[in-house]
Amino acid sequence: MGKSIIASKNQPLVSRRAFVQRSGAGILGLGLGALSSATACHAEETGNDTFAIIHGPVVQSPGPGEVTVTWHTNRNASSKVLYGTDGQLDHTAVTSRDGLIPNDSTCHAVRLTGLTPGKPFQYRLVSREFKGYITPYVVNHGETVESEVFTCTPLDPAKEYFSFVMWNDIHDDSRRLEAMFNDISWDGVDFVVLNGDILNDFVAHERFFIAFYDSCARKFGAALPMVFVRGNHETRGPWARRFLDFVPGREGRPYYAFDHGGVHFLALDSGEDKPDDNKEYAGLVEFASFREAQTAWLRADLESEAARNARYRIVLSHQPPAPVGCDGFGCQEVRRLWRPLVNAAGARLWLSGHTHDFAWCKPGEDGDNVFHAMTNPPDATVRVDVAPEALKVTVLQKGGEVLHRETIPA
Repeated sequence: MGKSIIASKNQPLVSRRAFVQRSGAGILGLGLGALSSATACHAEETGNDTFAIIHGPVVQSPGPGEVTVTWHTNRNASSKVLYGTDGQLDHTAVTSRDGLIPNDSTCHAVRLTGLTPGKPFQYRLVSREFKGYITPYVVNHGETVESEVFTCTPLDPAKEYFSFVMWNDIHDDSRRLEAMFNDISWDGVDFVVLNGDILNDFVAHERFFIAFYDSCARKFGAALPMVFVRGNHETRGPWARRFLDFVPGREGRPYYAFDHGGVHFLALDSGEDKPDDNKEYAGLVEFASFREAQTAWLRADLESEAARNARYRIVLSHQPPAPVGCDGFGCQEVRRLWRPLVNAAGARLWLSGHTHDFAWCKPGEDGDNVFHAMTNPPDATVRVDVAPEALKVTVLQKGGEVLHRETIPA
């Protein structure tokens, strides 16, 4: 990796590659046994086990007056969400694809739209086990299960003051993630960003829950939306091709924009960190055109009224724009394709991970960059407090010690 612009005095004791190898520990290290085949989001338990919701909910991919509610059952089911305000669950939402409601999966994701921005709503999960077809017109249903009632607040572009927190490069170490949950005050936090490489490799569907999903569900997932930015390690393993079943993104894409509190956020997917023809990928990746298509989307988004009228523009990507702590191929592509657009749009802050080092680059410290850019290490929390007059960024080392503070005027 290249030199950091401003490096942490508490540098990691192992390289990024060694950290990944050590923290991944392999599937057997997690006690998961043989790898699961990624043919479907299939049942975790079979036989005579009672049909149940076994993971979630975790609210994801927020937008103004919109969220996606995700949860998982132990057997295939069709599902819906009952929701409303002031305790009245008088609306129903389902997911359908080309007119068909899914019944062949244990992964459930339902998008709620038309919510009042900034107003809390209540919701209940409902799943009905689907046992199969007797004939094309007669089906065999099992039990129906319902969750308790949860409350969540959708984002609001008109809100003046709020905070969000970010973690990255957890590499399956949920205990470390949970410890860092305790390092912060959750007062004023409106959503959570997981900025890539939260999984070490998506080699089995159980890994998703063990690595972070269950920890997030217990701490905040039902009430605070989660923004998951895919990292290069989430692209690896047989289940990587089912990633959107678990992390739905927006409109079938893992990258999207959203607005909250005068900020236009860009959640970008930087893909793999080596060229597509690298031998490690076995000829099974093609990120060049993926990044080009995303660049066209980004250009159009930054020209939108929402982006142009926002007080701040903040970019989230797992790989940083080189050379902010990274000179690898993926970072160079992020720099080549996206930095000119982000510069032209007048973005104020770009948050990344990937390098496993802390670095901070102020405007003008990397040529013509107009934005502050940082990379966050695996053992630190980023908290951003947003106000009309400034962004206040605090980076906390695991345990609560302040690693860095920065105030970015509007």
